[in-house]
Amino acid sequence: MEIISVEKPEMQQSKKLTQQQIFAQRHEWQQKRLNIPVKQKKRPVIGVIAAVFLIVVLSCAGFFGWYYWWTTQATFDFNIQPLVILEGHKIGPDDFLVPGENSDRISVVYRNPIFKPSIGYQDVHLTLTMGWRVVETTTYLSIMTPVKQIRHEFASIGPELKPIDFLENASSSAGVPFDIHFVEEPKKLEDYPVGEHIIKLSLNGTQFEVQLTVEDTIPPEAEPVNLAIRIGRIVRPEEFIRNISDASDHLPMFISYYDTEPDIFGHDQIITIKVEDFYGNYSLVHAGLTVQHNKEPPVIEGTGTILSYIGDPILYMRGVTARDDFGRDLTEVVVVDSSGVNRNEVGTYTVRYSVVDFTGLSFEVEETVYVLDIDIDFVYAEVDKALASIIKDDMSQLEQVYAIFRWVRSNVSYAITRDRPETVYEGAYRAIRERRGNCFIFYSISEMMLTQAGIPNMMIERIPGTITAHRWNLVNPDELGWHHYDSFPARLNEGILMAFFTDSQAEAFTEQIANFVERPADDYYTYDPSRYPEIVQ
Repeated sequence: MEIISVEKPEMQQSKKLTQQQIFAQRHEWQQKRLNIPVKQKKRPVIGVIAAVFLIVVLSCAGFFGWYYWWTTQATFDFNIQPLVILEGHKIGPDDFLVPGENSDRISVVYRNPIFKPSIGYQDVHLTLTMGWRVVETTTYLSIMTPVKQIRHEFASIGPELKPIDFLENASSSAGVPFDIHFVEEPKKLEDYPVGEHIIKLSLNGTQFEVQLTVEDTIPPEAEPVNLAIRIGRIVRPEEFIRNISDASDHLPMFISYYDTEPDIFGHDQIITIKVEDFYGNYSLVHAGLTVQHNKEPPVIEGTGTILSYIGDPILYMRGVTARDDFGRDLTEVVVVDSSGVNRNEVGTYTVRYSVVDFTGLSFEVEETVYVLDIDIDFVYAEVDKALASIIKDDMSQLEQVYAIFRWVRSNVSYAITRDRPETVYEGAYRAIRERRGNCFIFYSISEMMLTQAGIPNMMIERIPGTITAHRWNLVNPDELGWHHYDSFPARLNEGILMAFFTDSQAEAFTEQIANFVERPADDYYTYDPSRYPEIVQ
């Protein structure tokens, strides 16, 4: 029996054993203690030989494989391209590899693992790997920044739009060609309206947009106009300017006083006008204002004797107008003082009209108001009826005077009356109703008929203070001059046509009457010449 000596475990402390070896030794030692024989382990020779053979074969294959790669395939074909891209466009190392025969088997990484592309030009270092083969190369990258916004002044001639102008750092491409073009061809800058417009472009196939802002920032221009106005005339701000020019003149313009409005009752002053366009741009224009003041007082026209039936409202302003010496209407500022008129009591009253112009000059006129208890409309209707029966269309005014004279003489007779009428209208009313009366009634019906026929006429009376009173008419038909007219039947009328006679004829008749009745010659057609227009001699 073969005895195998086994070292004690303590004898192996200096040796480094594997766990399996320690376990085998411990097992062998236990068997020896128990005197159990240990079987000797035999190494298989065939296994060792096979292992050695395998190692040799693999070593040879590896050697020859490495040798083949080193001698025939140490490098591989690839193409690297520089890139020009837009800011914000994502880029990876693979994007630098030009697609080709081996590109799907080549992996590309940045040589610097923490490389981050930045705006502008930069070198890019790459590591390319295909299988066990590794190649390092360098290219470059240019990151372009689009223009954020383009501004243009409305209606002004601008430069021709070019795609390259829409990149802020186009020069950073370092000569590398790239494709940039408009997706939609833009218009000329001067053809764009005010507002925001989008310009679409493409850089190497990547589309981007740039905002074109067209704005109007230039204020309008205008020439000042110096004004001279009559006091009180309202002026508009646009009267102080002319020849307005603005790029946006097709849109509404706003013209106003800048600080204070003009004083149209003052004197010379400078007015500042604000001319503002639709987009809020404005300019200030300075113009002179001269205010002309009235030199003559105003006038009131259309007043006259007012007739009113007792109790009726009195229309004081009917037909009344007023104007200043510039001819401007002041009717609305006429003041009527009718405090002394009692429209509920028959009588003769006075009404006062007054007006003050813008300068402060004033004018007053007084008129008579008759409050009557007769039917005025009836009087006018009867007068019109009488005129219609005697007046023909082809008559001259002088012929109409004769016709009226004859009608009065034929329809009214003389009668002594103690109650003398107060007004022409009452006299005419009694002439129509009673067909008789004194000289005042003859004068009254004649005046109404002459007036309604449109013949200029007025009352004339004997000088007050003589023995008896007498009234008759003055007429001026066809502008022949003022003549006497007296429809009252006189006792003598030799050589005188009473419808139309001169002043010398009136004097002769006065003397004739005086001789007949044996009293002074100034008792009949004597009057105060200063109160009447010049009468034909």
